[in-house]
Amino acid sequence: AAPRCITEVTTRTFEAETSKGDPLLLVFYAPWCGHCRRLEPTLHQLAASAGDAYSIAKVDGTAHRVLTQRFGVRGFPSLFYVRSKQQVLLYEGSRGFAELDEWLRRGYTQSPRLSLLKSPFGPIGRAKGWCSAAGLAALDVYEALSEKIGSWAAAAAVVVLGLVLMVLVF
Repeated sequence: AAPRCITEVTTRTFEAETSKGDPLLLVFYAPWCGHCRRLEPTLHQLAASAGDAYSIAKVDGTAHRVLTQRFGVRGFPSLFYVRSKQQVLLYEGSRGFAELDEWLRRGYTQSPRLSLLKSPFGPIGRAKGWCSAAGLAALDVYEALSEKIGSWAAAAAVVVLGLVLMVLVF
């Protein structure tokens, strides 16, 4: 199999990337993080040697806060192994190539998966994602409208839109 590259996952591409069914090492990083920069060569080495065993993807946790909250990320880098939507594991071991590769291929079977309540695909994870996405969408609407109709009118429009959506949803 040809070497795989590292995919950059965003809030918009997350569902598609995690729905492919392939095991996925999802790495949350921050551009300013020294530990994340030191992990980068190891990630490229893993991607080059993974074959069909797993894929590697990265999420800029500072730019995609919805996903950061959904996974409960508390520091960078954070590594999650998404084997399926029912089997998500947090990697807490050594960050060397050999250790990571071994864990991704076989060692994960000895690790506990995230519980339904902590899983990004569980009800709380999905609710966190929905709430965060709704807040970010409201900010996007406000910014787009404020340029056209002014900040006060845009704020009023976003509030009215939010109330209408609450009535429709609940």
